[in-house]
Amino acid sequence: MKAVGIIAEAPGRICLFGEHQDYLGLPVIAMAVDRSFRIEYRPTDAREFLIHTPDLPDSAPQVLDIHASAPRHKEDYCWGVARVLLEEGFRFPRGGELRFTSNIPFRAGCSSSSAMTAAWMRLLLEIGEHPARAEYINDPEAVAYLVYKGEKEKFEGAGGMMDQYSCYLGGLIHVYPENYPGAPSRPSTTRLQQKLRIPYGVERLSLQPRGFILIDSGQPKDTQGVLSSVGARARSAVAAVQAAWAGFDLRTARLEDFDAAPAVRAVDAESRQVVRDHLINRDLCVAGLALLRTADIDADADSRLGALLNEEHRVLADTLGISTPRIDGLQRLCNANGARGGKINGSGGGGTLFCYAREQEDRVSAALTAAGARHFRVNAAPGARIL
Repeated sequence: MKAVGIIAEAPGRICLFGEHQDYLGLPVIAMAVDRSFRIEYRPTDAREFLIHTPDLPDSAPQVLDIHASAPRHKEDYCWGVARVLLEEGFRFPRGGELRFTSNIPFRAGCSSSSAMTAAWMRLLLEIGEHPARAEYINDPEAVAYLVYKGEKEKFEGAGGMMDQYSCYLGGLIHVYPENYPGAPSRPSTTRLQQKLRIPYGVERLSLQPRGFILIDSGQPKDTQGVLSSVGARARSAVAAVQAAWAGFDLRTARLEDFDAAPAVRAVDAESRQVVRDHLINRDLCVAGLALLRTADIDADADSRLGALLNEEHRVLADTLGISTPRIDGLQRLCNANGARGGKINGSGGGGTLFCYAREQEDRVSAALTAAGARHFRVNAAPGARIL
């Protein structure tokens, strides 16, 4: 590939609170981190795009025809994102050569695929033709929803909106369903957001927390498989409680009322525990949001944030069963060496975890190195952008 014409980049992400909650209609808190996916573009006179993937061994260039009527395969997310823009009225009269590179752990729960689609979306906006092109470029919240449509809705994927919003918007964000009880009031929506009828709200949190270490367990994972199985189990458990307890609402039910409700006792024990821990997980997100809305985190808040992360990991490991002995062991190792807390990251079944180790990063890093665990110190990062 010859000289680069345009470079687009988007970050990976970690999920602080609300893991496995967004597809149940509950909020999440996530942070884009400074591990990124980069796309280098050089225009050509061809109709198609030729994708080079030097990070993948023995990978031949791939031809992407964004005007094709069907995707090449079930994970052809670049086709899906382009298709969404074509449906919005964008035109792409020229193709080009693309070079995809990334330093995000691959298939490890850090949203490497969403970082790819976010970077691709930003590149397509840059090279596409549309009378209102500037309106799209200047409305990242609307475009984040289009990334979600291209990656998830076009392929009927499991999971919620967290990944696409985090990778396109960047920073530390609280994403919640529209009209969620107790959610912050949304400012006036833009014309484009009204046109798209976006069902989510976004609260950008100004805090830039430091002290996170991302750890790769080295265990591969099946993101869609885990999301599908765990999500189906969660929905089934919620449905069982709703059938027994008229008016039960996962968004508003109090944990103490759930525990005291006689009708719930008729539900099988496994379903009761799944729903109970989803209520706990929901409340952890509320508590975490209160901490992260502050201007800074003091020593006491450090401990509370760590404890919340540890409790969320317990829910994800013990009840949802998405952790592994390797990840549990690494989490304990971090905590034993000064981390305030930590949790598995992403859909689970392998992949990554992270710990919060502010002012103890060197000690935790040394312990991880001794254990042979690949890890990275990460900070908040901006969203999809043209370099």
